[in-house]
Amino acid sequence: MTDARCTLLVDGREAFPAILEAIAAAKESVVINMFIWRDDAIGNRMARAVLEAADRGVSVQLSVDRYGAVLEKAEECRRSFFHKRQSPIERLKAHALSIFYREKTALPPQKDEESELYRAILTHPRIALDCDRHKADHSKFYIIDGRVLFLGGVNVEDKENGADREGRVYGDLMVRLDGEDIVRAFLDRRAGAPLDGELLFPMNLKEGGRFEMEEHYLSLIDAARERLLIVMAYLSPLPRFLDAIVRAQKRGVRVTVMIPSRANYQNDTNRKTVARLLALTDGGIEVRLSEKMLHTKLLATEGAISFGSTNITKKAFCQLDELNLTVKNADTPLCRALTDAMERELAAATPVGVGEVTYSRLRAFLEGFLV
Repeated sequence: MTDARCTLLVDGREAFPAILEAIAAAKESVVINMFIWRDDAIGNRMARAVLEAADRGVSVQLSVDRYGAVLEKAEECRRSFFHKRQSPIERLKAHALSIFYREKTALPPQKDEESELYRAILTHPRIALDCDRHKADHSKFYIIDGRVLFLGGVNVEDKENGADREGRVYGDLMVRLDGEDIVRAFLDRRAGAPLDGELLFPMNLKEGGRFEMEEHYLSLIDAARERLLIVMAYLSPLPRFLDAIVRAQKRGVRVTVMIPSRANYQNDTNRKTVARLLALTDGGIEVRLSEKMLHTKLLATEGAISFGSTNITKKAFCQLDELNLTVKNADTPLCRALTDAMERELAAATPVGVGEVTYSRLRAFLEGFLV
């Protein structure tokens, strides 16, 4: 692998143009695995790009998890591009989330119309669509012509392309990896190949009986000797992680944790977690709150960086399919670009100390049942 074949894409504003350009250039195949695909502006742009590829003879495979239908209907435009009909249970869950996490600019429930674009994709002979299975697959990736791989945390939705309806600017990461050998290594990993090498694809894959991400993250934390940076959209107070982070701080590691100041989901759980870490270390770690809705999931040490779809939550470790990219050599252009991007986010975030992070104990408790 050469560094020239790894391109960091910061936020949807960099990721979407690169992905759309790659789909427009596809000659043989497009594979998309997605968690959220809303019926909004970027959702329709992506759908049109896929349809145009199929019209010119490209084979297209789309997998959009049914599990995401609840979240698609709970917030933002409240329209799903592929999940046009919800079950009573899905509607009830979406309604509960929309009430518990009520947006100031909330829309009423929206009817999902079967647009001409949707019907064209649904009936196209060169598009294979898998959108009705409840796989709990939170991973996001694209494979173009078997030679280009995109992966990271960006869903197909307008808020990833700027800001959400509440005005929170979104922060997220994707990476473009070029080369048939890289794509083959990724597919081999999904097929069960061992986790080995400088460029790693740790993942949870229920169909393969693998839940790797919890132990992978813990191994990175335990290996840290100088610095540890954790940037998480959703961060739960899991005892093993609290203990590992505290141990790192006690052995002299400079620990920094950054979360959104106001997350769209599990905000009180996030704040409870960092408050506990500050208390457990007597303020010995650095905690920063970002005004952005950081959807980023990143863990970095002096020796490695891992980022992708995996939050530090029980659900991410025990229930969901997840996917990260881990680079074991931190002194590479990709890792330096990641470090620079995170340093910019840290500089713009607000440092907080012991006793300065407030949260609702009741809401934090209830969030365990809703998210």
